[in-house]
Amino acid sequence: MVKRYRIMIFIFSVIAVGCLALSIYFLSQYRHVRTMEKQNRHLQQALQIADASADNEAAVKGYNNIKPMLPEVQLRILQRQWGIALAKLQQINLVRVNSFLQDDSPEYIQLLKNYLDEMRDRCNNTLADTTSLSPEIAWQIHNIEASIKLLAAFLMFSNEQNPDKVQGVIREALSDFKAAIEAVDKTDVPAYVKNIPRWNFEMLTGEDYIKKIEVAKTELEKNQALSESLEALIPEMGGYAPGEPIETKIKK
Repeated sequence: MVKRYRIMIFIFSVIAVGCLALSIYFLSQYRHVRTMEKQNRHLQQALQIADASADNEAAVKGYNNIKPMLPEVQLRILQRQWGIALAKLQQINLVRVNSFLQDDSPEYIQLLKNYLDEMRDRCNNTLADTTSLSPEIAWQIHNIEASIKLLAAFLMFSNEQNPDKVQGVIREALSDFKAAIEAVDKTDVPAYVKNIPRWNFEMLTGEDYIKKIEVAKTELEKNQALSESLEALIPEMGGYAPGEPIETKIKK
């Protein structure tokens, strides 16, 4: 009788401990879910506020305050930074034609170069996080990185007159556009979206700019003309080309 009583006490004790452990587990899971919901709610609110900003600088500042810094946030930062980079390029063009500010153009060019380097670092760091990077985001990061390199190549060609370096950077941009194509093909986005990196790639390869740069090494006039053409190839806001013309057939 005493033995059976002890066994029953032991069983009840085990059940009680098990119930307590389960209660603690479910309570911790509940708190975790509530915390995640709260964080996601705050994230969405912060994104909405930053997205609504018409000022790229202010939007970037808002995005940088968001924690955790998820790939989708990094993408938004890069898209806004690309707009800032194009504005800086426009500023450089205005300085060049202003006789009072022409001597300051190297300073403006260096500022843009530094800004592009920062953007490339952000692209590389984001792409390195393969565990949380979806193809929907990856292709856009690759596409923007290629656009950054294309703008860097333009700056090199128009200022340093170093065709060898320019060729290398453009080839890197082509590789990034290829990576963007591979990534976007893994998504379920519409066909016109999948054509964006293909169109950017086609613009670079269609006119064979790498060979043109090579033959223009010693011809100043050709260099100038090619520099202007290269500037026209720089994608628009967000790193995207306007789109593929209906009559254009792009080889995959």
